[in-house]
Amino acid sequence: MAFLLVAHVLCTTIGYAGLIAGNVYLLFLTGSADAGAIASGLSAWRKTARTFGPLLLAGMLLGFALAGAVRVPLGAPWLLATYALIVAVIAVQATVMVPWQLHSDRSLAAGTIPRLAPVRAVLVALSIGYTAILTLMLVRPG
Repeated sequence: MAFLLVAHVLCTTIGYAGLIAGNVYLLFLTGSADAGAIASGLSAWRKTARTFGPLLLAGMLLGFALAGAVRVPLGAPWLLATYALIVAVIAVQATVMVPWQLHSDRSLAAGTIPRLAPVRAVLVALSIGYTAILTLMLVRPG
């Protein structure tokens, strides 16, 4: 059980930290008026998402195994809140970030800076969501 706990904590924490760092990096670069810098930031953001996203997924799966091992009810209020936040983060990612990236690739290739206000709001929301999920896991209210 100690292995499950350590593996879960390491995978989720490193996964979330990497995703938050990637979001903050891209958020800073969207303040630039340089299409090349934004394109570079978007590329780096994708790499961090592809690296830390699977690590986070592994941590979540380990969390289910850990919950079963220590008999934490999967319907505990803090877990339900965590599930809701995870679904919200995935929905924002799928409905806003993916289409924005596809549009941005074409715009940036043409040297045009895409609209950045929506993605700035999303990057902030994702970082807040990730932080809230970590907080719920640590505090476990209710």
